[in-house]
Amino acid sequence: MKDREIEEKTYSRKVIISLIVITILVFTVISISFTAFVKQEQVKQSNEDHEGNVSMTYTESKNGIFIENASPVSDDVGKALNAPGEYFDFTVRTTVVKDQPITYEIAAIKEADCTIPDQDIKVYLEKQVNGTYEQLVEPKAFEPIKEKTDIGSPINSMVLKRVRSEKSGFDNYRLRMWVNENALIQDVKTYAIKINVYGKIV
Repeated sequence: MKDREIEEKTYSRKVIISLIVITILVFTVISISFTAFVKQEQVKQSNEDHEGNVSMTYTESKNGIFIENASPVSDDVGKALNAPGEYFDFTVRTTVVKDQPITYEIAAIKEADCTIPDQDIKVYLEKQVNGTYEQLVEPKAFEPIKEKTDIGSPINSMVLKRVRSEKSGFDNYRLRMWVNENALIQDVKTYAIKINVYGKIV
């Protein structure tokens, strides 16, 4: 009889100890999970506090330039194109937070249904300085990149300019595009590009 009582007491003690251990383990797991969640939220908030921003705006009805059945012209003529639809004005605005400079790229992206060879297209970028537009990049044939850049410009786009912005502000740009004077254009040929801006804190 005594042996049975001792055995029951031992069993009860084991059950109580097991319950205590399980309770401690559950409390520990809950505490660790809560701590991890709080740290994750703090890191997220910290990153938001340090993030800058890059945006692009334009006043035209469509982003970019479209060429249809255009005649080849010299660079001098192309740089002076000034009729509606012959140039594209856009503004890049940067917001720098906590003195962390932003580097951004202005990328020209060719539309899929273009029928003029890339080498026959010239692009020309200007920047507004003291109220007038000045050459930022000399006329170049469209040259698509073969891999995505570290800033984010995609494959097959052309990086027109990379800019490092150390303070918040905005820059006004003007883009022109024309058919190279040496191009042999037959029938109706088209070419269209749109402009995107990609930025990164680097």
